[in-house]
Amino acid sequence: MVNPAYYGLENAEVEMLNSYLSRLVQTTFEDLEDSGCIKMDEENVEPLVLGTIASQYYLSYMTVSMFGSNIGPDTSLEMFLHILSGASEYDELPVRHNEENYNEALSGRVRYMVDKNALDDPHVKANLLFQAHFSQLELPISDYVTDLKSVLDQSIRIIQAMIDICANSGWLSASVTCMHLMQMVMQGLWFDQDSSLQMLSCMNEDLLQSLRKRGISTVQQLLDLPGATLQAMIGNFPASRFFQDLQNFPCIRMKLKVEKKDIDGRKYLTLKIKLEKTNRKQNRSRAFTPRFPKLKDEAWWLVLGNTSTFALYALKRVSFSDHLVTHMELPSPLTSVQGMKLMLVSDCYVGFEQEHSVEELVKSQLTEASD
Repeated sequence: MVNPAYYGLENAEVEMLNSYLSRLVQTTFEDLEDSGCIKMDEENVEPLVLGTIASQYYLSYMTVSMFGSNIGPDTSLEMFLHILSGASEYDELPVRHNEENYNEALSGRVRYMVDKNALDDPHVKANLLFQAHFSQLELPISDYVTDLKSVLDQSIRIIQAMIDICANSGWLSASVTCMHLMQMVMQGLWFDQDSSLQMLSCMNEDLLQSLRKRGISTVQQLLDLPGATLQAMIGNFPASRFFQDLQNFPCIRMKLKVEKKDIDGRKYLTLKIKLEKTNRKQNRSRAFTPRFPKLKDEAWWLVLGNTSTFALYALKRVSFSDHLVTHMELPSPLTSVQGMKLMLVSDCYVGFEQEHSVEELVKSQLTEASD
């Protein structure tokens, strides 16, 4: 009303304003419909999955539209990283004067190739910053440290949206790969290249090799060992530092039971899930993520899927300080439990996955019932 020229209007008369606002609403709806976020008819506007996800995670409709076009059932880690870096949320990442030279130098040191013809592009820079973070490379200037914090901070809701899109499509493999990407962001490690032992702040190459020779490759294995055995394994390494680091990680016991439910005369099978922390990290839910710039609470995904057909049936995100009891409904009708598993996946720790066979559980409970 005060400055109509700013909006391309000649004046602020009611008729002109109404016409302008109607056009704005119409073109906005058309953009959202073209991007797969809403569906419209003469009477109604309804959100679609992409629109709901964009709204939930406060993302640009262009970002989720790009996800919808590029994510598939077998999307690789490299492709997910490329898709993440391509999000509209990184459009404004600064590429300052001469920074394309720093980007070129970084591009020669990272694992995955980037477009060498677009080194002044903010999305290429975001990709390089992610890869530098996972490889723990030294950044060229202090501005890049600030930029990395911004890139990592934004990435959490973007990755969560990608996981939701995969889960809604029933893609087990893509969902889990995306969860691994979240772990990488939290720990500053490569999921498929680095040892999860490197999450320990005190870890060095000598200790890593020493533990590997004894068949230890994950933090989870360390947590399962008696203290005396561990003490013997680490030899001359400062024990206090080692055990203090180890206390930062949770040891989780998972118990499952299949229960029958009758709802309106129809029989349903549900999975009763009990999760319990069994070590000193009880009653603490703060995640140990020293390479991530913000404080973070631990959370977990319960993933019900079929590892032979790669179908995902259900996904549930949970968090707890010492124990939790929750339920997940098994697919109905329960045509086949063959290959069906429940996975527990951390959103912040590498190598903490647990896999439990629902198929074996159902069989053993049926055997017990018949006995």
